[in-house]
Amino acid sequence: MAASGSGPLRAAGAAVAFAIVLAAPVAALAGAWTEPQGSGLLIETLFGWTGAGSPWGDNPAVKQNREDAQTYLEYGITNELTIFGQTALERYALGPPTPNTYTGFDYSDLGLRAKLWSTGEWVFSGEATLFVPGAHDGAAPAQAGDTGGAAEARLLAGANFAVGSTPAFFDGELGYRLRTGGPPDEWHADLTVGFKPAPGLMLMVQDYTTVSTAAVNRSFPAWRTSVVEASLVIALDDRWSVQFGLFTSVWAMKTNTQHGAALAVWRAF
Repeated sequence: MAASGSGPLRAAGAAVAFAIVLAAPVAALAGAWTEPQGSGLLIETLFGWTGAGSPWGDNPAVKQNREDAQTYLEYGITNELTIFGQTALERYALGPPTPNTYTGFDYSDLGLRAKLWSTGEWVFSGEATLFVPGAHDGAAPAQAGDTGGAAEARLLAGANFAVGSTPAFFDGELGYRLRTGGPPDEWHADLTVGFKPAPGLMLMVQDYTTVSTAAVNRSFPAWRTSVVEASLVIALDDRWSVQFGLFTSVWAMKTNTQHGAALAVWRAF
């Protein structure tokens, strides 16, 4: 989920935010809760979006589109400690005036979530995650900004509650990501509210907001984005579920907009 630029700068900016927001939709599903020891969750996701990068100077906005096949896995080492990881294959295309396409691996990540404290309906945890880039050619417009490694620390809070007779939950996360390879560091704030109006049915509304720090590299300006996703999760049995989601940008500053859809299959084990 990317940014913008002018000429090569446009493409560079267009790639800046990609590994940032797209890692969130799957990771946020797990939320602040840790897996029971010996249990796990596998999520396979297909998603795609179209959008446009913000214009630079007199240049028009750059049309972009992306499709991903994403795998997320988490496993409870103990009741208080969960290991998780993610990888994805992507196709990301930039339109004129600097048309370019990247097909290959997106960022892959590996992290650890630890339950810090729980009481009543609330749970609090912390995460540490390392990100390894799949792109390696910083001179290619569709890869610029996605060739450096990254590391993130995140605090999470979750709660179960009810709206009348409807079970619901809340998950809030705040993270700081250190980036290399040019782009500025980033603050991440993810919010999820879910409702279970009937057995085997869950409705979720999620917001993924990223705000970069001040830019130190002129090729990668400071940027901000907020993407909202609404989705329906249907449990097929006690282990398999499917998710259908739609997402759109509600705020984009020096970054691209996104309008897309996602389909995911969950497998608890």
